[in-house]
Amino acid sequence: MPLFFLIVGILLVIVGINDRIDDLNGLLKDDFAPTDGQPSFLLWLLIIGVIGLVGGIKSLKPVSNAFLILLIIVILLDAKDKGFIPQFTAAIKAA
Repeated sequence: MPLFFLIVGILLVIVGINDRIDDLNGLLKDDFAPTDGQPSFLLWLLIIGVIGLVGGIKSLKPVSNAFLILLIIVILLDAKDKGFIPQFTAAIKAA
């Protein structure tokens, strides 16, 4: 947990030095209250948390692992333009 706070602190210092606070606020606002119809980051966080809680029960651990694999597949194969694969291929083409 201290490492998380250290990383967040370093990020905030870098953003402050570069005077990009408004850009960071816009990005965070779009993640937590999206206007483009995408699900909120909090919803994804809740889903992953519930799957993790289910995985805490020994007899349900395989079910939890299966749902985590399914979740990863859904995130990777998102068919919209903002999905992982279209952005990854665009980044490779740009490089």
